[in-house]
Amino acid sequence: MVAPNNPRAKSPKKALQYPNKALPKESNYFTKLMQTEEGRALRKQWSTKKRKNAGRPQGTPDGYTLEAITPIREQAKRDAERIVAIMAEDNQIDDVYAIEALKAAVEIMREPGQNRDRLTAARMVLDFTKTKPAAKSEVTIGKAEAFLESLLVVTPEDEQTEDGQET
Repeated sequence: MVAPNNPRAKSPKKALQYPNKALPKESNYFTKLMQTEEGRALRKQWSTKKRKNAGRPQGTPDGYTLEAITPIREQAKRDAERIVAIMAEDNQIDDVYAIEALKAAVEIMREPGQNRDRLTAARMVLDFTKTKPAAKSEVTIGKAEAFLESLLVVTPEDEQTEDGQET
């Protein structure tokens, strides 16, 4: 293929709106840094260094910052203390550890978080405060026994077999 006689016409370069974003590769700091052995070692050290404030703090639910969740947690703690005081009075709970566990469970229920955690806390509060309904297995056993007794009731017609002997 033959090269063209005249080079292609180009438009003049525009002044960049953000000049630091489009630096040529030669003047970029990290490009220069990666050209030497010491620079590569320094870059690796920076990459593997543990971050002090990496991401959201532990225990903070999705969609909240620590500053946003702190007043919600304080309000939930105040509500939990008030609610547990009423529950302990109504249910005659005197154990300090049981009251502390109830406070923690009510706090978890009142805070935004995962539904699974909130449901587990609600189940724990119900176990502490409400009695479970009586099992219905006794009723079914009685029905089964009555059914078996009805099968064992022998009528006079059933007493004689086909050959005329009594059973």
